[in-house]
Formats: sequence, C-alpha cells, structure tokens
Amino acid sequence: MRAWVYHGNNDIRREELPEPAPGPGQVAVKIAFNGICGTDLHEIFHGPMFIPVSDPDPRTGHVGPVTLGHEASGTVKALGDGVSDLRIGQRVAIEPIVRGSASSVGAYNLDAAFYGLMAPGFLADTAVVNRASVHPVPDSVSLADAALTEPLATCWHAVTKTNLTEGDSSVVFGAGPIGIGTALSLRARGVERVAVVEPSDNRRKILDELGFTTIDPRSHDYHEELDEFAGPGVKATFDAAGVASVVSDGITTLAPLGQLVIVATHVAPVPIDLNSLLIAEKSIVSSVAYLDDFGQVIDLLAKGAFPSSSWVETVPFDRFLDQGVESVRAGSAVKVLIEVSGE
Repeated sequence: MRAWVYHGNNDIRREELPEPAPGPGQVAVKIAFNGICGTDLHEIFHGPMFIPVSDPDPRTGHVGPVTLGHEASGTVKALGDGVSDLRIGQRVAIEPIVRGSASSVGAYNLDAAFYGLMAPGFLADTAVVNRASVHPVPDSVSLADAALTEPLATCWHAVTKTNLTEGDSSVVFGAGPIGIGTALSLRARGVERVAVVEPSDNRRKILDELGFTTIDPRSHDYHEELDEFAGPGVKATFDAAGVASVVSDGITTLAPLGQLVIVATHVAPVPIDLNSLLIAEKSIVSSVAYLDDFGQVIDLLAKGAFPSSSWVETVPFDRFLDQGVESVRAGSAVKVLIEVSGE
C-alpha cells in the first residue's frame, strides 16, 4: 500500500508498505481523507519533536520511521477478533489518541500517544487502530467533512471549558483551522456574538462570509476596535494563535471572573502580569486535544454546524509534500485534506 513515511527532519518519503491486518480488538480502515495539521509541519521542518526516531515511545513501543497523519476518515475494511459492533464498509472518523496511555488522573487526552506520531498513522491506503478510536459517521456527513472531526473536537473541547451560554460574547485570537473551528463551536453552543482577531486579509474575508465580526490586529486602532466590541469585557477569550501578545490582549479583553482559554502551542515562554488576573479574579485555563468529544462533533457536523467549503480544500495523495504541505506552510491555504481514496 502507499504511505507517506517520516524518517527525520525534512526527510519524508512516499513508500510502498505491506498491507496491515487488524489484531484482536482492532479495526482496519480504508482511508478516504487525511488532514494536514500544524503538528505535522513542526515535525517535518523542526523535528523530530514527538516522533520516536531513536528511542522507543514508552507508551506504544514504536521506534523509527512512522507513517504520518492523524486527522482521518474512511470506511471499515476488516475487523479483528472481538469487534462485533461495526460492519465492513461502514463510514467512520478516526480518533487518533492511542487509548491506554492515559495519565494518572484518568483523562486519556493528557500525556497521550497519537497515531501518526508515536504509532503508524493515516497517510496511507489502510490504517489499523484500536476499536476505541473508531467513530461511525452518518450518511449525511461527507467523508471529507468527517476528516475534520479531529481538529473540530479540539475546538469543541476548548469551548466546553467555559461557562459560555446563549447571549454571551467571546473573542477568538487567530483564524487558522483551530480559530475558525473555535468560532463555529461557539456559535453551535449558542454564542452568536463572536469576534475573531486575525491579520490575514483572506482569512478575515472567510470569517466575514461565515458571519463573524473580524478585527485586524495590524490596524492602528486595533485596541480601540477590540475594546468597542468587548465593552465591559467578555466572559471568555481563546488563544488560537500561539502569539505572546495575544495572552495580554486576551486577559485585558475579559470581564471580571472571565477565562482565557489557551488552545494554541507557544514556542517560547510568555510573560504574564499576574496582577491583571488577581484584581479581577480572571483565570487562564488550558485545553489539549479532546476527551469523549468526537460523538458530539459528529452530531453537530450532521446538523450543519461546521460549514467547510470556504476554508477547506483537497489535494491528491501524491501531492502531499509539494502542494499540500507547502500551501499550508506558506499560508495560502487554511486547511488541506489529502485525498487518499476519496468518497
């Protein structure tokens, strides 16, 4: 079978690998689409960061080159012994956390191992995963949209960290896939008044078309626009940008008792004025991946809560590197799905 395999920094190879077969409690999935994630780019150009190239991963035992990809959809191809609640040909989304690697507090999203990083992933014709990673998808959801379940579950999980309800306001900083998904998740939760801070003209246009208020942080009156939208402050802000200045702006924009939710990765430590939190009992919370959120996201996809045509594009399997990765890296594309077998 075809696969895109990570061998090291800037060393990604299209290879022919043996077709994997499911073991007990496992499922083989014929991959339809797989999304390119920012983590993939970090590994390709700055890694290895998480991929165990030299030493075995303590949770999965994997070491050495690994098939990339952790945002996928497809159809069930084969069932291992003990799996009786799925059928061949069933349409599914794959949750890429390797269950069984949960931290001591029992939340499987903490200190997790992922397919596509610490175990063979989904940028291949076939992938084998544990049954717990497979989520059936209704016929009303396309397999392309189903491949968005993983990043959207990250967004939905972040939104559920807050106490936002219908009638509240919020500000999202950053309009990459996670920022857009967070804004859409807020709307799905009933939060209609959402502003997104984003410097890219193209991404602000996409958000305008989706019906969100947008603010350009490069504008000379940026903070005035932000203050005008927030008024006395909003209950929650979201850092989906990973930029140090966003943390300060996110805190300032909050009302007393408000929450700044960190959902982006920061590459360097960020200075924080703790007094700005203390005097108004504001708080900073973090959100990583997802925890039993796939089912809710799939239900919301079926209800049309996550329109994707304006910010998602597909690229053929063989163009993963030269077209897919490069367009995401250059910022000319917001979200790219690699078409493996398609619908």
